[in-house]
Amino acid sequence: MEELIQKLIIPIDGSPSSAKALEFGLAIAKASNAVCYVVEVIEDFGPLPGYYDAAPPGADRVKWISEQRFEKIHPILDETSVKWNRVVLEGYPAEEICKLAEREKADLIVIGSRGHGILGRFIMGSVSDRVVHYAPCSVTVVR
Repeated sequence: MEELIQKLIIPIDGSPSSAKALEFGLAIAKASNAVCYVVEVIEDFGPLPGYYDAAPPGADRVKWISEQRFEKIHPILDETSVKWNRVVLEGYPAEEICKLAEREKADLIVIGSRGHGILGRFIMGSVSDRVVHYAPCSVTVVR
């Protein structure tokens, strides 16, 4: 397995589905001695009710949203022995995830099937679907 998977990308959005994907991806990375890229893509649109709130006045929007998401998954990363890198991008999530996979020559993307709330489920479901169809590597969708 070590030869098959050396670089893994795990997109997170703060949802329970992405937390499950993170745990699943870390287990794969541990078994294969792979490096993980924990990626947050901050959408150009927003804020969205039930998805994330507006950044406080004067705060850097991308950094603020990213920190809110990262707080939710940081305990999982604190407990792992897997080598991981945090990547924060801005843009359309599926496109940015696929670009990162290509740029880093990733072997696998592990992504949650759904995001936050009703709108988030639509958005993240759409993201995971697009990533499955356009990624330059294998994709595992976690429910």
